[in-house]
Amino acid sequence: MPDRTSASATAGKRRSLYDLLGVASSASADDIRAGYRRAARATHPDAGGSEGAFRQVTAAYRVLGDPDRRHRYDERLAAGRAAPPTPAPGPGPAPASSVPQPDARARRAYFIAMGICVLLFVVAGAIVRLVSTPAAIGMMLIAMLIPPVAAIAVNRPPPPGGEDR
Repeated sequence: MPDRTSASATAGKRRSLYDLLGVASSASADDIRAGYRRAARATHPDAGGSEGAFRQVTAAYRVLGDPDRRHRYDERLAAGRAAPPTPAPGPGPAPASSVPQPDARARRAYFIAMGICVLLFVVAGAIVRLVSTPAAIGMMLIAMLIPPVAAIAVNRPPPPGGEDR
């Protein structure tokens, strides 16, 4: 394993961004990318890791993967005042740069709406069409309106003042 520069000695229990990615402070851009991929696989919530740890790894890569930001971070690290600009692990608000995700209730409502849309298309095309073509066309037009309305409803921003809807 390559020699790592640890911020633990200078910043208490804080780890440097290099430690988060498991690379040396002299690592090349390719080494940082490979370290990020390794750390992301190990900390990704879908692979059994925690969301907080994955956010830290992603934030570390955003800093170290950009040459300008990495240079500024290295200068702060050398001065002994480099607090990693990463969120604390565990539950909490998402970083401002991340895309907000719809809650479980909104996702469920979206999938129900998509199921209704598919059902309308199938029923209109297979059954109602045999009895009344205008009714089948009307059902298909209604079914065509459901996806954009459902997407807008699920992706609308939360109301100001909280997450409760």
